[in-house]
Amino acid sequence: MTIAGSLLRALRILAFLSIGLVLPAIAHGADVTDVLGRKVHVPDHVSRIVLGESRLSYALALLDRDNPFQRVVGWQNDLRKLDPHTFETYKKKFPAVADIAVIGETSEVSVSVETILSLKPDLVIFSVAGEGPKAHSPIAETLAQAGIAVLYVDFRVSPIENTPKSITVIGEAIGRQAEAKEFTDFYARHLGLITSRVAALKDEQKPSVFLELLAGVWQAPGHTTGNGGLGQFVATVGGRNIAASVVPGAIGDVAVEYVLHADPDIYIATGNRSPGLLLGAGVDEEAAQKSLGAVLARPEFKELRAIRDRKAYGLWHDFYNSPYNILAIEALAKWIHPELFQDIDPAKTEQEMAKSLLAIDTAGTYWVESGVAN
Repeated sequence: MTIAGSLLRALRILAFLSIGLVLPAIAHGADVTDVLGRKVHVPDHVSRIVLGESRLSYALALLDRDNPFQRVVGWQNDLRKLDPHTFETYKKKFPAVADIAVIGETSEVSVSVETILSLKPDLVIFSVAGEGPKAHSPIAETLAQAGIAVLYVDFRVSPIENTPKSITVIGEAIGRQAEAKEFTDFYARHLGLITSRVAALKDEQKPSVFLELLAGVWQAPGHTTGNGGLGQFVATVGGRNIAASVVPGAIGDVAVEYVLHADPDIYIATGNRSPGLLLGAGVDEEAAQKSLGAVLARPEFKELRAIRDRKAYGLWHDFYNSPYNILAIEALAKWIHPELFQDIDPAKTEQEMAKSLLAIDTAGTYWVESGVAN
């Protein structure tokens, strides 16, 4: 953006402030500390929420269970574009989802501060990284100066640590503390069972894993995860991510030759749409299995030992940005250490979550093995 463009945008924002389109200073409420350690004053009885990424609705579904969208007045367009199966599932039960105001597309630069201000939100929720305004974004500062509470959550950079924290933060902000605790207790119980069993594993007991993100959709093969995000799940369940030493952050890319040379014990692809791995809400097992076969047949990686030995799997891509990631963690645990986790059943955990923690039926196929789907 040019200097002139920045000035023009600033003038527009000042105009919004001057004609009183934002809320007055908050007089009552409570202080909530977000995942960045920011203490934010949130008003009582939040009724108007703007989500930076619309996929943050995954979290709201655990808290505002009867209607996760009843307070959402604006969001970015990433759910519709990047997870269309879930968007259509939501819309089927709550048609008004299609009419929620769009504040931007799938990038921070596309987000309109003016649109957010015009929606008069009580609360704005951003993710620390991703397709929307990120940690320390000037957009957050502008909204805070306008008297709007802005909270940061994280399900994608340090998900093991921050998933429970993020649910707690949102629960405190919207008066759903009991629902938040119900989920965090559930999460801790399932996670603890896994971490306790792999705690004593030595490095030589940890299989090597290559996790390819958006296989068949990303512009080039080798898009992967490093030390955060889904890579953190691999480490948590006792695997050795072959990209951890060369991709310092949560997401990056490695050369095909690097993967072929490493020849990992296990290959895992992620996806949520064609022409890649087809997984998610409303996807049947046959379609998921067929899409995995197509991904594994690509010439770049088809000669990997893991693929030849049928130790190749598929995972719903949006587990990387969702509090439902405990299902991915359980699936990974069974794939990487089947001998340790014979009694772990992610499908049963999914059913438990759907029955006790969610009101929206998002039945579909979220992980798939060579010859088996779930």
